[in-house]
Amino acid sequence: MLKINDIIKFKEKEYVITKFLGQGGMGQVFLIESKDDGHKLALKSLQYFLPNDSNYRSLFNEWEKAQTIKHHNVINYHGFHDGSSSPETPYLIMELANDGSLEDFLKLRMDLLTEDECLNIFHQIIDGMEAVNNTLVHRDIKPDNIFINDQVFKIADFGLAKIAQDKTRSKTFKGWGTEPYIAPEAYRSEKNTIQMDMYSIGHVFYQIAALKHAFGLPDDWEYAHLTATPDSLSSINISISPKVSAVINKLIAKKPSNRYISWDEVRQDLIRSTQNTGSNKSIIDNILGKKLSRDLVKERELTAIQIKEKEHQRKLDILRFQFENEIISPISNLINEFNAVSDNSSAMRINKTSSSGHPSYQISFDEKSISIWFKYINASDSYKFYGNDRWGNQVLHHEQPRLNQNPVLAWGGFESTNGQGFNIVLVASSEDEYGNWYILKNKMSGFSTRNDHRPNPFAFSHDELIKEINLVGAIHIYSTTVTELNINEILQFISTAL
Repeated sequence: MLKINDIIKFKEKEYVITKFLGQGGMGQVFLIESKDDGHKLALKSLQYFLPNDSNYRSLFNEWEKAQTIKHHNVINYHGFHDGSSSPETPYLIMELANDGSLEDFLKLRMDLLTEDECLNIFHQIIDGMEAVNNTLVHRDIKPDNIFINDQVFKIADFGLAKIAQDKTRSKTFKGWGTEPYIAPEAYRSEKNTIQMDMYSIGHVFYQIAALKHAFGLPDDWEYAHLTATPDSLSSINISISPKVSAVINKLIAKKPSNRYISWDEVRQDLIRSTQNTGSNKSIIDNILGKKLSRDLVKERELTAIQIKEKEHQRKLDILRFQFENEIISPISNLINEFNAVSDNSSAMRINKTSSSGHPSYQISFDEKSISIWFKYINASDSYKFYGNDRWGNQVLHHEQPRLNQNPVLAWGGFESTNGQGFNIVLVASSEDEYGNWYILKNKMSGFSTRNDHRPNPFAFSHDELIKEINLVGAIHIYSTTVTELNINEILQFISTAL
């Protein structure tokens, strides 16, 4: 652990740790001064260090690369100590920035910046990011990692995101950054790209111009990055033209392919956005402003669709889990136990025969079989019939499947070689997202006049269930017994049918 007045040797010079500057993501930051000439530098320690850990070896390799990045808008790395000798705390020596961070600068602002002021900062940051990305992906862009020295903005902490452990950081050792600035694709992939840095910078630019984050302060940052769309920047800061606002919108596009390919493209678009448009400037800005508003509406509509699709897929995953875990898994266990005590010539098999995205299986043994099907309920599974509305007019009604007054989430059927079987129905629960299982045993009733020789009990097909589920308990040609599903009853059916 390093402390004030400690002396360290760096490049044949002795430096004294003279001042504590703050707590960073990786550890403490100190001011150090040369004993020879008083030259000042910054030292950032690596507080969370495990010797010989492969992640830290990787970090030191990145520091080697980071030292090669030399640019006016980048904090210069002078070297590092890997902790393999005394002192045992690794640290990085870097250029000192006297005027704090961009985060500090924005917090002190009382008035919105003008477009010219914003563009001056934007171009400096673009120049710095271009230099950084020519060597590596930063992975942790945020206002705290952009420093200011004599009004020059400098990118810092590149090559450090792999290890930093801020309380706002949601992942470590995987190339993740700080939550308000993480690109949507980072939640799905560990592959680091320049487009991830562009997304983060886009949010930094928005914050510079609006003095607030594009998404405000959401409870769930991941959900915001994946689904939220910001207000038009031009509507928040009226000095920002629609053209500049459009550049920032492209930087924070949710799909990486909709962002820029290079930093020079960003630079050139910003330059073009400020070119003189003569006496028609206000008209052109008005047209572009309306287009920007339409683009935001389309983005919100696309986001709403994506939210619905994501929620739909989530529900399907839960239904699939319940079927596989609570129905198929116990059956598979029975088959495995059976095969463990039988010879190979009398093995029981279960094969998946799914089609159209709905799981189905077939159990086979000794020339006998049981078919199992399962289907998720959607809007097309409603029962359609004509009836009077409140004014006595004949209209087409759509009735979604219900059992015991509760919506049906999914249903299926078991049917043996001789046609005997039953239905399984998964019904919505008021307590959680997981449904409750029921078994439907169907028989011909005494009211039937049909010459129907179906065995008892039998399973309704999917198309039959659409109508018959709503007639359970009614006086009808079929008599259906409904009981809570007991997996042992299904296993007993298998033993009887095979």
